[in-house]
Amino acid sequence: MNNKGVIKLQSSLLRIRGSYQYTVAATLLCLTLLGCSPAPSVLSPLHSLNERISNTLGIQPASLDYQPRPEQMPPVRSLKPSGNVSSMNFLTSLRLGHCKAGQLIAERNSSLGRLEDGLMRYQQDIRLLAALNQCAEHPQSLQIKQELIAAVDAKAGQEDYDLAVAVATDDALRNALSYGNNALRHVNEQQFTTDLNALKQLANWLTQPSETSELSVWREQLAQSDYLGQLYRSVVQMRLYLTQLEQHFPSLPAAAGCTTKGVPERATVLRNVFLSFFIEQLQPTLAQLTQQYQRLQPVFEQLQQRLPQPELRQYLQQLSKQGDFLTDSSKSFVQPWQQLFKACEFTPGQ
Repeated sequence: MNNKGVIKLQSSLLRIRGSYQYTVAATLLCLTLLGCSPAPSVLSPLHSLNERISNTLGIQPASLDYQPRPEQMPPVRSLKPSGNVSSMNFLTSLRLGHCKAGQLIAERNSSLGRLEDGLMRYQQDIRLLAALNQCAEHPQSLQIKQELIAAVDAKAGQEDYDLAVAVATDDALRNALSYGNNALRHVNEQQFTTDLNALKQLANWLTQPSETSELSVWREQLAQSDYLGQLYRSVVQMRLYLTQLEQHFPSLPAAAGCTTKGVPERATVLRNVFLSFFIEQLQPTLAQLTQQYQRLQPVFEQLQQRLPQPELRQYLQQLSKQGDFLTDSSKSFVQPWQQLFKACEFTPGQ
C-alpha cells in the first residue's frame, strides 16, 4: 500500500464513531500496515529468538501461547465458610460508654466502619475482644458482666471462621497472591523488595495478629501494586514459551548440517543467535526472575501454615513451585543447544 493509501485509510478511521468500531479498525490497521509485535516485556527476547531461529532454519515460527494456564486463585465464594455464627449486634443495646469497647462498637457501626472488610475487619474483631475483656472487669460493668463474658467466649470460639472470611474477602491479599493479566515489562528489584516486605509483614501479622496500625500500610502497598502478580505471570509464561520453542524446532545438529564434516554457515548463524538472544539477553532475566521467586518461597510456606482454607493452601503450594518449574524448563531448553555446540565443535566462548 502506497503512502496515499495509508493516509486515506487513516483518515477513514478517524471518522469512525463508537469505541468498539474504532478499536477493531485500529487493530486491523496495525496488523495490516505495521506488522505489530507483542508489547515490550521480559518475554521480548524469546519472541526475537523464535523469529531468528525460524528465519535461519526456513520454517514457520513457533506459535507461543499462554496455555495451559495455571490454576487461578479460588474465587471468594468458594473460600468463604458456611454456617451460623454468633452475632454481636446486641452489644449496641448495652451501655458501654464507660469503657473503650463502647467507642469501638460505635466506630464499627459507623458508615466508615461498615466499609472495613477482610483483614481490617478481622483486626477490628481482635481489638473489640480485648476491649470487651477489659470492660467485663470494669466496676461499672457488674450488671452486664456475664453478658460480656458470654459474648467474648462466643466470638473467640469462631476465630477460624472469622479468619477464613477475612482471608477470602481481603482484596490486598488476593491481589498479592493472584496471577497478573500481563507479564512484567522489566524486572524491578526496588519494587519487588518493597512488595516482598509488605507481604512478609502481612504473613507475620497473620501468624501473630495484633492491633498495629501498620496493617493498613502493608495492605495498601499490596493492593496498589501489580508487580508480584506480573512476576508470577512472567515466570509461568516464560516456562510455557521455552517448552513450546523446544518442542517446535527440529533436531538442531541435523538442521544446522553439523552431522557431516565442516561447519556450515547456518550452524554459525544459529550459534550467534543463541549467544545474542538467549545468553546475553534472556539468561540474565531468567536469573533475576528465579532469584526473586526463591525469595518468595519462605513467605508462601508461612502463609500455607496459617491460612485456614485447604483449597487456598493447595493453590499456594502450586504457586510456590512455579520458580522451580521455570528452572527445569530452562535446563531442558538448553540441552539441544549443547548438542549443537558439541556436534559443530563450538566452544562456549566462541
